[in-house]
Amino acid sequence: MPDRVMVFIDGANLYSCIRKAFGRTDFDVGKIGNKLVSGRELVRIYYYNAPIDPVEDPGGSRDQQKFFAALGWIPYLEKRMGKLLPRETRHRCPNCNRDNTYRTHVQKGVDTRICIDIVTLAVRETYDVGIVVSGDSDLTEAVHFVKEFPRKRIENAFTLEGWAPDLRAEADVKIIIDAAFLADCWRNRP
Repeated sequence: MPDRVMVFIDGANLYSCIRKAFGRTDFDVGKIGNKLVSGRELVRIYYYNAPIDPVEDPGGSRDQQKFFAALGWIPYLEKRMGKLLPRETRHRCPNCNRDNTYRTHVQKGVDTRICIDIVTLAVRETYDVGIVVSGDSDLTEAVHFVKEFPRKRIENAFTLEGWAPDLRAEADVKIIIDAAFLADCWRNRP
């Protein structure tokens, strides 16, 4: 009997690291998920992200909503949304000694939701192999916890850019998402 596999994709983390490493963002989440499952039984793909505020960034929000809508066509995929909260950062210029304030955004609830799902779905015996698609070290303890269960394995797939060494070390199997891996996972041909 083939292993039952669940894929947990940290959407914003994957997006930013693929953009940085390959200069593209038109990857197909379904193709990546199915490639990682590699002939085993796919139970579900969970995709985690936080919606962009349409008032603060109408164009970015519109593009993201189109992307989220396209995810709805991927079989066995479920979206899990956190929140994107504004944060002001102060920085003192070392040259002119002036204070500058920058407005950025931080995700809230995404990493926590990924950890909860990795753990609770393992405890409920819904998968044999969990594939964590993230480079975020905040997920390391959830991966470690699940590996303590008999017959549970965790694979970690990510780009070399942004892959936390402690998360990578904790996984049973490491999968590098590089140009060769992504060759047939793009939505648009170069």
